[in-house]
Amino acid sequence: MLSIKIFFKERKYFAPAFIYTCFALVFSTWIVYIPFLVEKLQISEGELGVGLFFSALGSFLMTPVSNRLTYIIGVGKQTFIGFILFSTSLYGIFLAPSYTLLCFALFYFGMMSAVFAIALNSLTATIEKQAGKYIMTGTHGFWSIGGTIGAATGSILAGKFNQPLIHISLLLVLLIGSQVYLRKEYIHIKGETRTKGNNKKSLFKPLIIIASIGMTMMVCEGAIADWSGLYLQDVASFKSHLLGLGYAFFSIGMTLGRFTGDAMSYRYGSWKLLRIAFVISLIGFSCVLTTLTWVTLTGFFIIGLGFSIVVPEIFRLASNIKAVRAADGISIVAATSNIGVLAGPAVLGIIAEVSGLFFSFVALATLVFVALILTWIGNKGR
Repeated sequence: MLSIKIFFKERKYFAPAFIYTCFALVFSTWIVYIPFLVEKLQISEGELGVGLFFSALGSFLMTPVSNRLTYIIGVGKQTFIGFILFSTSLYGIFLAPSYTLLCFALFYFGMMSAVFAIALNSLTATIEKQAGKYIMTGTHGFWSIGGTIGAATGSILAGKFNQPLIHISLLLVLLIGSQVYLRKEYIHIKGETRTKGNNKKSLFKPLIIIASIGMTMMVCEGAIADWSGLYLQDVASFKSHLLGLGYAFFSIGMTLGRFTGDAMSYRYGSWKLLRIAFVISLIGFSCVLTTLTWVTLTGFFIIGLGFSIVVPEIFRLASNIKAVRAADGISIVAATSNIGVLAGPAVLGIIAEVSGLFFSFVALATLVFVALILTWIGNKGR
């Protein structure tokens, strides 16, 4: 596990990786308290879905602005400021006295997540290039660790105390304090200040392929998070206390894969590794579709292994296109991926309504196959 050694040998690599953990801790804490908000404001699942749409819309609309900001203030400083703005935006969500204001708060939350995430991934890409080290996938592994810790501890604290504002305040004191301490390791990093060429033909084809892969993956990854429990209940007939196991197995696979991904990328290259990842994911989907208890759970774990390296690798590819600045490539991929976040649930929901949830997962497997084909096209177009 080469990535772990790199991160713990030198603080200049640990500092940006730990921001991913902080990112995930904030995000998972918000997710844990969704039932609290639903009960507090007496909103329906449909209204909650509209609110979540506003969050994704805010992120989508803010992406080009976030990219422009990296030119003005630099990726390191924007990462630090962006984290403070993103994390404190939780207060708006939990203080909102009405559903309308909740939607505004979620829109702002999405905007700040774009400001932070674009800068953070651009910062990681810049450090990779400057240091000549493969760290992109490993840093996303720290996200997986943060998400697991945040969901586990957050669920316990939420169930026992149900005091989100106190919980958030204590958490943010620790997380923002850690970044105040670690910021000197990355805040000075500016990133690239201009594009590296004007060859529009060489820039368009690789970016559109990479962005398309990102969009398909956001649909698939979001569907696993949102619908794995329903799939286990309605299709695989799992008992109620086992419904969370699908996403748990998926998350374990994601975490393990991300801490081996950088070494694999160094050995095989990004395009070949993506092809391997999609083949592994298709094997996982074939297991899930059997609906047999342990085969299905193993399938979710295998899908997690496959998906684990996809987002980091497409960011790595986008940041290394010769004719484009790293932050520009990452922002384009992020914006296109957000289209998947926005449109995916609606399209797959229609499939589930018409043909059943089983065929929604067949559709997800089909998208993975399409992404596999795109890797061949992208590799030939280098």
